[in-house]
Amino acid sequence: MVSSSKSRLALKRQLLFALLMSLVTVNIVSIAILLIHGVPLALLFEKWLTSIVVAWPIVFISILLVAPWLLRLTERLVKDHDQP
Repeated sequence: MVSSSKSRLALKRQLLFALLMSLVTVNIVSIAILLIHGVPLALLFEKWLTSIVVAWPIVFISILLVAPWLLRLTERLVKDHDQP
């Protein structure tokens, strides 16, 4: 029972992290690209919203799929020198 509860909590954390990380990333990148391309301010909100709707699900799924692999890779690359 306890391990089931812990695994559900871990899944919730993983999903929330992916949701928040993807939201922040998509917003930063979308605004930056739109501003670099000189989108007029009158169209900025509409273009930004469109880009969010397209990119957010892609980034969310990408984080869910790639983050665990990157965490394992990071553990291998940055080893604790006190551990044998």
